[in-house]
Amino acid sequence: MEHAHHEYEISRMKSPGLQVFIIVLGVFMAVLDTSVVNVAIPTMENAFNASTTQIQWVLTGYMLMMGVMIPISGWLTDRFGAKHLFLFALTVFTLGSALCGASWSTGSIIMFRLIQAIGGGLMMPVAQAMIFRIFPPDRRGSVMGIFGISIMVAPAIGPTLSGYLVEYASWRLIFYLNVPIGIIEMLLGLMFMHEFAHHTSHRFDKWGFTLSTVGFFSLLYGLNNVASDGWSSPTVFGFVSLGVICVVSLVIVELNVEHPMIDFRVFGDYLFTMSTIIGALIQIALFTGIFFLPIYLQNIVGLSAMRTGLLMMPAALGSAVMMPIAGRLFDRIGARPLGIVGLAGMTIVTIGFTRLSPATSVGHVQWLYFFRQVAMGLTMMPIMTAGMNLLPPRLISQGSAVSNTSRQVASSLGVAVLTSILDQREKFHFAVMAQNVTPFTPQGQDIARIVQAFEAQGMSPANAQTAAVTEMSGVLQAHAFVMGMNDAFWVAAGLTTVAFVLVLFFGNKKEAAIRASRRLKPKGATAVPVME
Repeated sequence: MEHAHHEYEISRMKSPGLQVFIIVLGVFMAVLDTSVVNVAIPTMENAFNASTTQIQWVLTGYMLMMGVMIPISGWLTDRFGAKHLFLFALTVFTLGSALCGASWSTGSIIMFRLIQAIGGGLMMPVAQAMIFRIFPPDRRGSVMGIFGISIMVAPAIGPTLSGYLVEYASWRLIFYLNVPIGIIEMLLGLMFMHEFAHHTSHRFDKWGFTLSTVGFFSLLYGLNNVASDGWSSPTVFGFVSLGVICVVSLVIVELNVEHPMIDFRVFGDYLFTMSTIIGALIQIALFTGIFFLPIYLQNIVGLSAMRTGLLMMPAALGSAVMMPIAGRLFDRIGARPLGIVGLAGMTIVTIGFTRLSPATSVGHVQWLYFFRQVAMGLTMMPIMTAGMNLLPPRLISQGSAVSNTSRQVASSLGVAVLTSILDQREKFHFAVMAQNVTPFTPQGQDIARIVQAFEAQGMSPANAQTAAVTEMSGVLQAHAFVMGMNDAFWVAAGLTTVAFVLVLFFGNKKEAAIRASRRLKPKGATAVPVME
């Protein structure tokens, strides 16, 4: 039974601000490396003379290893201590970064990315758990708002930074830049980071570890291949089925183990369960923009990768500015009002994305994306923090691991499902438009004019006809892609609508009591958390 007057670590720390800085910078590095490599993939492919399938494992391997490490981070934190595990993760991540920069072949960089991902996968949940251990519930909103900046800014800066380094320097600098920062972080951590009490000395849960590792690896690998292979692919079907079976077995096993590797009993808390569901819906909807817009801007509008990154950066900066504001507001008014306003804004702006066309101005897209990310910044951290706030201290590490795992799976599921929707709707729209190409429709008349133009350039009638049909097919394909993307945004708008409805039922008396304790406590005092 937890003591009702649990003393949070801030009361024993000399420099909590520096502690938060170390945590946020470490997470920033880990999140940055989920996106920074994307732009450099073609360059690496040429450098190592690799196939596209082989070099994609630089991305896939990193994502899969993170998916394996995040679920077990709660047990590892309780077993070895948050400080030790964070510094271990930082050391492994920095070492992996140095090795990636020095890699000499496709196999070596894939292996070194797996090492890097061990550290990157552990850092996020351990860092989040540390913040919840340091600060009492009435102060977590402001700190989590600052923590959220790293999550939002890093993915936006990644492609732009990568594009600059690839174009003007070397792709190896993408990894080498982590090394001096990581070394400074480790030294600061050794000198200033606070050690947290940890209590797990139970036997290793081998079944929990095995089912978690196999289950989440299989599930994420299968979902990652949906975009290229389709749901009916034996690879996708086999891995997703194995993943689902293992994860379901994992839940059953862990609920019947006294000291589980992953404690699913955290879902016994109403607010935590609601925040996890709402957070997953937001994550899926969020990835519609993150995944589809770069493709639209580069393949349809014709922007370069670096220009695309620069165009999307103001939105990330806007959400980064909004997150600390949302955090302070959360400490005062709670998550529900912020969730209502933010999700209403996300839904309205997402509907705006359903009206794009190949001729839509870049400025219009940029403003839509900006307002969407600002609304997300108002919503995401308050919902996440409220869900974790009322967990007893002994479940903080497990709650952080489960929460981060749910978002990791939601991201992969969102990309898989929405990519499938886009692909199916794109084919549908192309078929409909192709049927309407007759000598009497505008498209048919356009083909006739293109044929005449090609013949005037000296082409034979047959070659001119073939070239004109190919050109018109490309135009129709571009329109079909945008129409399919619009349909995917309608699905995303539906998901944010569901999240909006759920947030209406978010919040309870215990959360209200935490806010009341902040208003009533003497100046300079630390509020006593409300525990069950």
